[in-house]
Amino acid sequence: MYLEYYKLREFPFSITCDERFFFESSIHAEALANMMYTAQQQKGMVLITGEVGAGKTLLGNMLMTRLGPGCLTVMMRNPPQSSKQLLRAVAVGVGMNVRPADDKQALVDGLEQHLSRMHQRGRLVVVILDESQDLPAASLEELRLLWNWEQGGRRLAQIILIGQPELRRRLLEAKWEPLRQRIVLSYHLGPLSRDDTAAYIRHRLKVAGDDGCAVSFTPEAVMDIYAATSGIPRLINILCDNALLVGFAKSAASIDRPIVHEVLRDMTCWGLRTSPKPPETLAVPAAGGRE
Repeated sequence: MYLEYYKLREFPFSITCDERFFFESSIHAEALANMMYTAQQQKGMVLITGEVGAGKTLLGNMLMTRLGPGCLTVMMRNPPQSSKQLLRAVAVGVGMNVRPADDKQALVDGLEQHLSRMHQRGRLVVVILDESQDLPAASLEELRLLWNWEQGGRRLAQIILIGQPELRRRLLEAKWEPLRQRIVLSYHLGPLSRDDTAAYIRHRLKVAGDDGCAVSFTPEAVMDIYAATSGIPRLINILCDNALLVGFAKSAASIDRPIVHEVLRDMTCWGLRTSPKPPETLAVPAAGGRE
């Protein structure tokens, strides 16, 4: 493979959620900082949306890491398909001893008491739900009720909803107005800009090879990568990984425009993309965040 040829310790454009490769673009850095503030100050619910491959899951992982061991974080990567399943997952995540025979009311009572005790001990609890666009109506309603639990003016559990743009469109329906009013911070992760795309590629090469990396992407190649991917990080990774493979096969010292064109022609299935439409605006209270 190309690792030894380009003096890389590991694959720079793997599509796994490796926090070492997290690139703090302006929007990602701002979203992460405000997510941390909202959670630490126990202000309420956060909504993060983005196109497929925009880095939403990695952002959730970074939040969990940066909140540190003083915070008990419950990460749900698969959306619970019922309100009881949601309550059970949160209860297990915060360390409760849940019995199979427990009904929903027992879960509600036990979880509220458990969270209250944790609050009294100064323990912060954050619940992160990935792929939230797939949450059924009953689970969304249960989240609204869970949000209502408070003590001394502080929420017992901070809730982070992460999902694709259809989640934002769904919450614009009139019936979700009560839930929408509880969202105090709302961000949409758009694609990387052309300049951020170039910086993103350099960043990942540096992480994978330290200062000994022996390959670079020409400015023209980066322009074509940006045009082909619309700045979506996952697509950038796929295209750049294949470009390094082709460059290695050609004994190329750098990745240029012909190599990128060859990958687009022979090794991808999307070709040139057009920029995604902007998301619908989701109104939040005046004390809220970006949208």
